[in-house]
Amino acid sequence: MAAPAADLLGKSVVVRWIEQRTQKSGINPTLSSVTVNGRMEIYVSSAGRPFSKITIEGRRGGPQSNEQVGGGGTSLGGGVRSMNVNGNTITLRSSFGNFARNLRVEVAPGGGSCQAQMVVGKQVGSSPVVIHNVTGLKLEIHSLAVSGVTCSVQQSNIHAR
Repeated sequence: MAAPAADLLGKSVVVRWIEQRTQKSGINPTLSSVTVNGRMEIYVSSAGRPFSKITIEGRRGGPQSNEQVGGGGTSLGGGVRSMNVNGNTITLRSSFGNFARNLRVEVAPGGGSCQAQMVVGKQVGSSPVVIHNVTGLKLEIHSLAVSGVTCSVQQSNIHAR
């Protein structure tokens, strides 16, 4: 089993990004471009156990969040989400319908800074994915791209606010 570096223990990593989506909704059945903000908060306990929370916030319906304790769980879109912390590297993989998200975070030695890369993709030739936001609004996502990925390290448990 992989183990986190001592540099990560008791610290939090926050990754932010922008999602550009082409989607239809229950409010707007016309295909349109929508921009939403994403945030992933990851805390690695002193015992090496990861805790994470993903939040997606758009213009309507308020933020949607999903929390996970340990290395496995359910993604925000109802698929599978897995996380691994090995040395100074955190990897997260999630699926939602026929889309997938891969996040890789490299924390610098000493744990003072980090860099993150995120890739999203959709199965070629597949149908749009249908999800519901927190208010129950149906969203039909046709395409998804990410940009503006940033990463920061906090010296404490971000979930203990």
